[in-house]
Amino acid sequence: MTVIKTNTNRVVADEPEDDHTHVQVVWFGPSQDGTHRKVFDGPLMPIEDYQEAVAWAVSMANQMTCPLYVVPLCGTDALTNERLQRAAATLSEQERNELRRFVVAQLAAIMRDCDDAMVRADAYDVLVDLRVVQP
Repeated sequence: MTVIKTNTNRVVADEPEDDHTHVQVVWFGPSQDGTHRKVFDGPLMPIEDYQEAVAWAVSMANQMTCPLYVVPLCGTDALTNERLQRAAATLSEQERNELRRFVVAQLAAIMRDCDDAMVRADAYDVLVDLRVVQP
């Protein structure tokens, strides 16, 4: 973990690991109920944009009252993101079906073309969860 101090604040950046696929900047706001702080999160970005996320957090830190956190995420964490879940809930039946077909096609391509056995195994597990293939 790297802590980057700015003039009036700091950015805490977790280092990405091999299984991280996304990165997100998260920060907290003041408590709205006297107990729990409000959580704000930036957009999910591909892990390739990690340095860009750190640079953005550093550029914004002095304008915030609380520290900013740069959080690398693995695929599972990225897919369980609350914002993604809310967006998926608003999809029409047709949009959900199109998204499912797209995801299944991408997972099948990963199983066919990827050289990494762990990635292929993860893709297979998701296809099993989606009930596309039988275990």
